[in-house]
Amino acid sequence: MAGDAMSDSGPSVAVVGAARGMGRAAALRLAGSGRPVAALDLESPCPDLGYELGNIAEADLPDEVARIGADFRDPDQAARAALEAEGALGCVDQLVVTAGGVVGGGRLWEAPADELRLALDFNLVVLHNAVRAFVPLLRRGHHPTSRRIVAVVSVAGDRGLWGLGAYTAAKHAMVGYLRTLALELAEERIGVNWVSPGSTRTAMLDRTAALYGLASADEFKQHQPFGRLIEPDEIAAAIEFLLSPGAAGMTGVDLRVDAGMGL
Repeated sequence: MAGDAMSDSGPSVAVVGAARGMGRAAALRLAGSGRPVAALDLESPCPDLGYELGNIAEADLPDEVARIGADFRDPDQAARAALEAEGALGCVDQLVVTAGGVVGGGRLWEAPADELRLALDFNLVVLHNAVRAFVPLLRRGHHPTSRRIVAVVSVAGDRGLWGLGAYTAAKHAMVGYLRTLALELAEERIGVNWVSPGSTRTAMLDRTAALYGLASADEFKQHQPFGRLIEPDEIAAAIEFLLSPGAAGMTGVDLRVDAGMGL
């Protein structure tokens, strides 16, 4: 099912970073509710961060979800992918950006500049290129009262994390970016909100455990007062809420799903 017929099912949504983890969970939840969904992610393996990133060709997603491959660090690929998503869905009313990556392991002041560039590229730059490519499409979407942007940031967006300085700096930058974007798009009634997960059971958390020299990502449970990790579908549920009519009056909101980590 493609084109205008899909737009009749309700607001259509593009999910950037949908090959696995929180992005895949969001795409599955949104598609399961009957929404038209386009899933966007890397189209081939990417070794730049030192661990395996998801790619859209291998993503375990239902057939009704449109798959589009692109590296959102590249503005030209982002622009092309956005237009492909619009073509597949008939329109794009909402944008979800879950893509990100972690680097680090040592002291921030000793980190090479390339580590900072990687963190910014895989987090802030990906977010910016997605926003830049999709906002013009949201402005001409078929559901003007439902236009939303939801990003996934991190509890690292408002606190320091030893050993993850470059990642933390990039997440702080994302929060500043999103607050400004919310202000700028408010006059067009496009809501901009974000979810800040605590330690969530994903491949990225496995990589973080490796950077810290931990035997298992389960060791992060001790930093969350609930004594457990967050599951990807819990982040997906928060995203779904921020895209729903119940969140129509919200913009510039940081929705924490962190098992108490930020207390």
